[in-house]
Amino acid sequence: MADYAKLEVKGIYSASSGSAAKASFAPPSLELTPDEYFHAEIQADTSAGTTITTSILSAATLLVVKNNDTTNYVTATFDSAGNSSVDNLIRIAAGGFLVTTDFTVAQNLKLIADTAACECEVFIVGT
Repeated sequence: MADYAKLEVKGIYSASSGSAAKASFAPPSLELTPDEYFHAEIQADTSAGTTITTSILSAATLLVVKNNDTTNYVTATFDSAGNSSVDNLIRIAAGGFLVTTDFTVAQNLKLIADTAACECEVFIVGT
């Protein structure tokens, strides 16, 4: 029988710089208090894509990407600087989300739109 773990992630964020980000985990032993985060509304371009530099954070504990486009998907990749590897391709459907806790800040996030540029929201929480 395979091991099984259940993790519940709840996040609240505001576009206002005066509001603090909140993230809670269940079970409570995984609770974190973020002290750095950023929220960006970006345009994912086709072919070369759009790179979000995540190394501005010392460590990251949560990444949420929402594809706001209603038609096109966006491909997310995590690449180290100077590395053109295409491992870790993740397709985010139109209107869909990518939520992960499993990435390092040294690997920049690149969003590549399918056939037309797509508006995306990116939310990253660090500790």
